[in-house]
Amino acid sequence: MKVIENRALKDEEKMKLQEIQLKEAKHIAEEADRKYEEVARKLVIIEGDLEHYSHNS
Repeated sequence: MKVIENRALKDEEKMKLQEIQLKEAKHIAEEADRKYEEVARKLVIIEGDLEHYSHNS
């Protein structure tokens, strides 16, 4: 019976660790998405500026 309890405790600890890792991974993915969107917006602005300046040259 003690072996089963130890196994259950290890499994529970592993699940808690995986939940923490999942939260961290989600946070990293959300941050990456936010940064991508920011860069994409800046790129659109820069492309617009470039087109504007090339027409005025």
